[in-house]
Amino acid sequence: MHFGSLRYLTEIKQDATDNDPQYLESRYLTQAAEYSNTNAPFGQLLVLDLTPKNKTQGNLRVDEVAWTTTHRPRGATTARAVVVGIVAGNRTTPSAYSRK
Repeated sequence: MHFGSLRYLTEIKQDATDNDPQYLESRYLTQAAEYSNTNAPFGQLLVLDLTPKNKTQGNLRVDEVAWTTTHRPRGATTARAVVVGIVAGNRTTPSAYSRK
């Protein structure tokens, strides 16, 4: 997306392995941050969470699936800010919790 001459790139991934924030950052953050080396030091990373869900887990809240972090490439003087968001896939619908 862009605002005037500033461009903010969004890296979009999907992952069926793990939805832990540390895992997602270790796997995808560097690539998302690298795209910001020619414009504002800011990027976005969205990961479609395709991990299996069940009724005992429940769904994650918005404040559990969005956060900000930074990444400073080796040799760089400026850290790049990245907003990370997990997009829920394979969700358990609220009606699945109703007794039948």
